[in-house]
Amino acid sequence: RCSTAHAYEIRTCKCQNCSYGLFFCVVGEKMALKAVVSKRVLDDILGLLFKEGSWKVLVLDGLSTRIISACCKMHEVMSKGITIVEALDKKRQPFAALEAIYIMVPSDESIGHLIGDFHKQSLYRAAHVFFIAKCSATLFSKLGASSAAKKIVTLQEANMAFLPYESNVFTLDNPQAFDRFYSPTSQGKSELVEKIAEQLSTVCAMLGEFPTIRYRDELVKTQEIADAVQTKLNDYKSQKKELGQGAKQNSELIILDRGFDVVSPILHELTFQAMVYDLLPVKNDVYRYYSSTAGGERKEKEVILDENDNLWGDLRHKHIAEVSKQVNELFQEFTTKKKLKGTDKDASIKDMGRMIKKMPQYQKELSQYALHVTLASECMQKYRGGVNPLCIVEQDMALGTNAQGERISDPLKEVMPVLFDRQIQAADKVRILMLYILLKGGVSRADFIKLMEHAEIHGDDRKVILNLMHFGSTVITEAKKSVKHTLKRKTRTEERYEVSRWVPLIQDIIEYAATGALDQSYCPYLGGKSRMSSVGGAAASWSSGSSTSAASGASSSGSSSVRQRWNWVPSSQPQKSDSKEASVQKAKKDVPTIIIFIVGGMTYSEIRAIYEVSSACSTHEFIIGSTHIITPTEFINQLKVLNPLTDL
Repeated sequence: RCSTAHAYEIRTCKCQNCSYGLFFCVVGEKMALKAVVSKRVLDDILGLLFKEGSWKVLVLDGLSTRIISACCKMHEVMSKGITIVEALDKKRQPFAALEAIYIMVPSDESIGHLIGDFHKQSLYRAAHVFFIAKCSATLFSKLGASSAAKKIVTLQEANMAFLPYESNVFTLDNPQAFDRFYSPTSQGKSELVEKIAEQLSTVCAMLGEFPTIRYRDELVKTQEIADAVQTKLNDYKSQKKELGQGAKQNSELIILDRGFDVVSPILHELTFQAMVYDLLPVKNDVYRYYSSTAGGERKEKEVILDENDNLWGDLRHKHIAEVSKQVNELFQEFTTKKKLKGTDKDASIKDMGRMIKKMPQYQKELSQYALHVTLASECMQKYRGGVNPLCIVEQDMALGTNAQGERISDPLKEVMPVLFDRQIQAADKVRILMLYILLKGGVSRADFIKLMEHAEIHGDDRKVILNLMHFGSTVITEAKKSVKHTLKRKTRTEERYEVSRWVPLIQDIIEYAATGALDQSYCPYLGGKSRMSSVGGAAASWSSGSSTSAASGASSSGSSSVRQRWNWVPSSQPQKSDSKEASVQKAKKDVPTIIIFIVGGMTYSEIRAIYEVSSACSTHEFIIGSTHIITPTEFINQLKVLNPLTDL
């Protein structure tokens, strides 16, 4: 099975030499970013070549597989005349009578596979090639000089080299960027900058954006990414003048390095989605669990956690204290509406299993309720099993104040009981120590060693703490590094849970940006100034009653020869008003968009912040993206890989 195996419908490779399977989401409606990418694949690529009664082979590389798996249902792909889906890097049996559609990254490896398919014996009658990013002149020449060139009847650039994760969230599917970007000894930084810029520019082009670019002025590489993105966007703009018109003139792309906020990736976040991914065994968005049947048997189940599950979409950003209660309330509403008997307000998983057996027509809905009851119960079990006392200390260290708003006068006194407790895992102690040292603004070498000895932290775990220095944080006062600029935190008055008082810094940044109040010394404009116009440039407005406080202050179609290339950006032509088109237009409504991009991973708390601000502000669209998504465990594991900047 492929590495991205999810609980999807499976199309298995028909050759006898591999066990590769391609997985496609089979339920639910598409939204926003996913809808835009889905339209590109189904209409602009597969639909472009579709002829009734004519069948083709679809060949995908790894990233294209993940993109299409995230956005398209198998029956939608097959309805476009696709008879089989295969992997570019696997051995495949020939279909000499069929044409093949290739969707792939224009890399040396992928183009090598494409050329190999037509080197001696052609696998397919002809090839329609769609690159998901811009193809370099070198690779284009290599392809043009090969025997495959004679078989290529379509060659286009589709500009969708990113993974739409949720309606307002995307990733570049590149966790390896963390080490390459932050390690001083890593090779290929220039190539990484170019790759990130290429992928990021396709996000903007896909959405019809030509944003003003800003960047955090702490690491040289963030400005290099900003420069490279601007160059690529200028190229798109030269081909499609309508990019970034109207209110879109005021859109902004803000590029940040992970060092802008190293606290959020460390904390135990107690909202549902973040807690599930931090504490439960979720891999590739797939959760496996055991459920009791009506007969008392335990059966393993596998589900994917995404927006296709409406209940997950409703609950994912709520605090865990509210989730269990709300699931039961929603379950009672459902049973009352459907006039189902034999349930009470505290129905157990076993009760729900019994109901599923009695009423199979409601299996989907009842299974969803059972799933979320299970998720919430396991999260609460972890919380009560040791996370609770850690959260209080973490919040105090992150904020420097207690739940009453009083300054912590002796932080060491508060953390010592945690450090001495041998029941607490080393990884949790490391998180507490990181927060303590950040609060103190660093400690001396002697004090650092004492803390490690008291907490019994050794080897790689010590490296994790020292490696915060790669983000500009001071860990050892003797090796203090000055930070150019800091951002003034906003004062927030809304009530919060004692164990969830911290607000990710990203929320301040996007609120400031939406009101034109983001400090230019902290995030300067590329080129020194904004393109802000009076068109649609009104200050952000925030819905009343929101928990978010406002900041103060101010494409071509048809086939082409191998010697032609087309860049795809959104067309200015009016679109049809069917449901898919309406969803796409919702993602592109004529208001400015603020796109946040973080090099080195984004957290689920930061994803939640984007949605909270988006629901409160009607004058902007908000999108967040990163090289990848990180949980606290993943963040710590990635820090272990880096080499410390100082010796003890």
